[in-house]
Amino acid sequence: MQPGDLNLTTDIIGHQRYVFLKIPLELQGPELAGRIDGLSRGMQNLNDATGSPSNDALQRGCYQILQGLPERSSPREIDHPAVIEANLLIRLESSDPQRLLCYETGLRKEVEPFGVTVESLVGVQRPRSYTSHAMTQFAYAAAQGPGPAERHPLGVVTPLNKTQQWWDFDSMHRESFFLPRYDTDENVIVKGHSLAAAAGISCITRRLMHAPDGYARKSIYDFVGYFEFSEENASVFEEVMAGLRDLGQNPEWKYVREGPEWWGRRIRRASDLRQ
Repeated sequence: MQPGDLNLTTDIIGHQRYVFLKIPLELQGPELAGRIDGLSRGMQNLNDATGSPSNDALQRGCYQILQGLPERSSPREIDHPAVIEANLLIRLESSDPQRLLCYETGLRKEVEPFGVTVESLVGVQRPRSYTSHAMTQFAYAAAQGPGPAERHPLGVVTPLNKTQQWWDFDSMHRESFFLPRYDTDENVIVKGHSLAAAAGISCITRRLMHAPDGYARKSIYDFVGYFEFSEENASVFEEVMAGLRDLGQNPEWKYVREGPEWWGRRIRRASDLRQ
């Protein structure tokens, strides 16, 4: 199902790849790490960056490396072992999709002969489709922007699909799930997506990736969310996710099927991976 058929924006404003690696313990050393780190030469490392990357940096490509936190990660409805078992993630973004494909191709050539498992989630960034001026002021005007790992050391990836019933709704019906619902006395009886997630607006950096070639396709997620935040705001992220999953407060989640919730800690380079 194509965005235009769903009354969603068809514009593409960026490209992302999430490359998950499962590196056996015996290979976690300087030789393999050096091979991985050498591939990012010329790209911007977002580990120390504040704010969004420049156009020049996006053309060259940007990356962030994260070490997996299996004790915090959790499988969900969609079984995806190559993601949940990964102990390293390289998150890539660029205005040039070929730059990211070349990186992944080079990475696979370097690490797969050693027995490293590589799994990638590929997608595009699009302008927001369900965002009026009022919603922009509520959800984005005070949103936390990108920051360095020193301030926001934790990153979480949340891939998901929407059900066929969701895509069969008309666009106004789908949009209604993002807003609160009121009773006849104007009391909020259902928060909807926006109010359920409100606690994270000012303290969680949010990014969203869309499937590159349309929605409801087999073997690819409709959306991949990515979030960065501080240690002290990890509980806020958990609170937000619990609120979104509460069907009584956010009926949208009735039409969501989640892949693994993968947690990681941002690190500067692959050689910083700790056993």
